[in-house]
Amino acid sequence: MKFLLLTMILTNFIFGNISIFISHNNKLVKVSQKDLANLYLKKTDNINGIKVIPIDNKNKKIFEEFYKEIVKKTPSQLNAYWMKQIYKGSKQPPKKLSKEAIKKAIEKGSHIIAYDSNPKTGRILLTVK
Repeated sequence: MKFLLLTMILTNFIFGNISIFISHNNKLVKVSQKDLANLYLKKTDNINGIKVIPIDNKNKKIFEEFYKEIVKKTPSQLNAYWMKQIYKGSKQPPKKLSKEAIKKAIEKGSHIIAYDSNPKTGRILLTVK
């Protein structure tokens, strides 16, 4: 049941209580804010040449904080973006999963990347659990 909790210190950017999680099988070791934004807006499906599948958090507060800080979009801007993408038939938003479902998905899939709150610290760390 081991997996890496991949959390990176993003230069020029500090965001509250959000940590980025990724499977221990994925070789991704660093990511920029721009890479995460492009990934979660489905403008790309890889970071530094490594395939990743973004998963959104069902928790509304965490979801909104992540998109406000990383993607720089409000809920209404994000909704408008996805409505346009869906209408064009080009993209679908990332799946929204609960904290437990995210953990299971990361354990099963090496390409899954997700986020959640980390109440113990306000910074991003690389930890092994």
